Amino acid sequence: MSTAETTLARPADRQLRQPRPSFPGAVRGELLKASRQLTTWVMLGGALLLFCVFGLALMSTDQVRTQLHQNPQAWFYTLLDILLTLFDTGSGIFLLVVSSRLVGMEYSGGTLRILLARGTGRLQLLAAKLTALALAALVLLAGFAALAGAFVIAIVRTWEGSLKPLTSLPAEAWHYVEIQLLIALISLGVCILLGTTAAVVGRSLAFGMSAALAFFPSDNFGTIVLSLLSRLTGKDFWNQVTAYLLGPNINQLPALLEPHRQARAAFAIPLVKVDATHSLTVIAVYAAVLLAVSLVLTWRRDVLE
Repeated sequence: MSTAETTLARPADRQLRQPRPSFPGAVRGELLKASRQLTTWVMLGGALLLFCVFGLALMSTDQVRTQLHQNPQAWFYTLLDILLTLFDTGSGIFLLVVSSRLVGMEYSGGTLRILLARGTGRLQLLAAKLTALALAALVLLAGFAALAGAFVIAIVRTWEGSLKPLTSLPAEAWHYVEIQLLIALISLGVCILLGTTAAVVGRSLAFGMSAALAFFPSDNFGTIVLSLLSRLTGKDFWNQVTAYLLGPNINQLPALLEPHRQARAAFAIPLVKVDATHSLTVIAVYAAVLLAVSLVLTWRRDVLE
């Protein structure tokens, strides 16, 4: 073979040997990106510090200790509601920031075009980011569950000298734990989709984070505005609109999925009566729309960055 033929053959051989991007590799890459962001660890450290402060404050409250001694089941329910509120709020902020940052940084940093040029498909890249975020959310939930479980066991053993108040709880109490975990998973999924879609729509890290973090406060505050409009106009239509807001329906889930408890939501709820089927349907529609918007825009829109 001549020197010219050898020279021509080498690029072809090199191209054949060049590894193509794989989906597991893309997921690992996204997890690595998230883990190397200082913001991620600062938020986790802050959350751990706040949990410690909450634990110390709870242990210094005589009323809580008295309730544990007199009515362990009521104490258990109350503590679960508090822990769920803490987790949903903290994990929601964390995932909104991380998801919008993980997607928006490709636009703002100009790396999206480079990733696509290396052979990664648009939808493959988005799916890898969503998968990485979902795995991170599951790890976050598992970590919080372990931390909260250790805290509950420690506080019961310290105050009562044994775990009898926990072991004597009826089956319905542990069923409520399952409901709380389900609600937490729903909240995690919605926050991931919301942060991702905000970054895809805005094509900007700043816009994505701002829009994602502003959504739920605006959503909850919207119930107040709609309530005022209903009073000013004398029409119940504005109250009916609150039944289709995302945040209030998520806030109402604990009371709807466990109606015998009559749990009070920490944030705004619909101003009209809704059932569990309605709220779950509204949440599912929002999630489907957010996912569809992010998929369609990622697939169809030109890459300018």
